[in-house]
Amino acid sequence: MKNKKTATSKKAKKKIFSLKRIFSLIISALLIGGSVWFFTSPYGQTTLEKAKEFITFLQNKSNLKLDQVNVEGRVRTKIEDINAAVQVEQGMPIFDVDLNAQKEKIKQLPWVQDVLIERRLPNQLLIRLKEKTPIAIWQNHKKYWPIDAAGQTIADDKTVLSNVLLVVGEDAPQHTPQLIEELSKYPTVAKRVLSATRVGKRRWDLYLNDVENGIVVRLPETDIASALKRLQEFQETGQILERDLNVIDLKLPDRLIVRSESNESSAPKPKEAQKNKE
Repeated sequence: MKNKKTATSKKAKKKIFSLKRIFSLIISALLIGGSVWFFTSPYGQTTLEKAKEFITFLQNKSNLKLDQVNVEGRVRTKIEDINAAVQVEQGMPIFDVDLNAQKEKIKQLPWVQDVLIERRLPNQLLIRLKEKTPIAIWQNHKKYWPIDAAGQTIADDKTVLSNVLLVVGEDAPQHTPQLIEELSKYPTVAKRVLSATRVGKRRWDLYLNDVENGIVVRLPETDIASALKRLQEFQETGQILERDLNVIDLKLPDRLIVRSESNESSAPKPKEAQKNKE
């Protein structure tokens, strides 16, 4: 009886082994067939090519050297300032360039608002600048500082700008964007405004036609839009800006005061003292 059970057990084990072997062969055939199908398909061929490129890239990584630095978007930023900030050398491993660190250094340059740095393999570095746009220039202590669209001064007193508004006054920069925005609504007046002075940190005096011998327009502390609208209407209906006037006072909303005295002056002119006490 014991021998019969042993023989039966051996047959069962043999049968199980045969099933496992058949199952393994089926799985192997499927894997081989699937692999052959995959690597002979267009997608598989593309994958192989990408893998080869990646392997080649890894093999040659240590041989990729920086040969050229290209700068785009540069208008007022000096190339020597960029070179001093970046501090890379021709022939250095291109992957040794810390892009984030170089980006932060370049963003410290006066005219740079934002910057993008990319590696262009095998041997190029691309620096793409977005520069600040000057909307006016601030005269302060016999120096001239550009002002950007946010009302911040640009740390550059060497660049000469033309066709922008000249402003004077201790707090002039931060109030300049609002003034320019309001002036843009009244082009008949705006095209004549050459400079503007902040008076007592409260309001603006505009200098029209000529900084020294033109018309001084005194704006109110608040609601300068209404004052500029009135001035444009006076010009369109009565050509007030063509008259021999020295001062047009718009500080009061219900009246217009004009003066033509040669000694009339509401505040120091842009080239004179900066501290206004009116």
